[in-house]
Amino acid sequence: MRLFVTGAGSGIGRACVLAALADGASVVVLARDAAEAASLGEIVPAAHILTRDLAAAGAEGLVTAAAAVLGGLDGLVSSAGIFDHRAGLDTDQAAFDATLALNLGASFVLARDSGRIMSAQRSGSIVLLSSQIGMIGHPRAAAYAASKAGVNGLTKALALELAPAQVRVNAVAPGPIATPMTEVARADAPRREKMLASIPLGRFGEAAEVAAAIRFLLSPAAAFITGHILLVDGGVTAG
Repeated sequence: MRLFVTGAGSGIGRACVLAALADGASVVVLARDAAEAASLGEIVPAAHILTRDLAAAGAEGLVTAAAAVLGGLDGLVSSAGIFDHRAGLDTDQAAFDATLALNLGASFVLARDSGRIMSAQRSGSIVLLSSQIGMIGHPRAAAYAASKAGVNGLTKALALELAPAQVRVNAVAPGPIATPMTEVARADAPRREKMLASIPLGRFGEAAEVAAAIRFLLSPAAAFITGHILLVDGGVTAG
């Protein structure tokens, strides 16, 4: 498989890269800055590392660049994202727009451009990163919830459009996962206990567990699955 992964510097994105490499895939990764690129250089060739801050520069041209390195494109994992933890009434327009631009806007550009390449070759799998918060909402996360709900809608719309070309589009919606994005909350004892109490399985998920779900959706084992939002949340949304 020829795979492009964004948000590869840490957390779920990095776990996806490690899983793909273990499967023998050829992977191009996106690093946010030179420090992330140096870290990723420990596991992927330097020629397979693209460096750009999506929040500042957007996603235009990245898929074309990745496909040029790989000689085509079989899979996309759009994992880069930000979480702005503040009440909706305290969120200004700039903060709201910035969250949607990265979490939804960049995912749209990456999926659109991947879809164009994959449609021409009549094969491919696109996996976008959503969140349980995009399904059920969350206090102090209005912008994030809106962005991830948008990812869900984008996933379903593109799945319908690209199905005739045999290109599949799905999303994975993680719940509370032990990654840098949740580090602050997990370090605060009251917040940590409240989060754990909301998880029927009684623990935080691991990035590798989310990567396993993404790996499945990218694989031939999921050949008849498209337009699906796969929750990996320890049962949080089951109640």
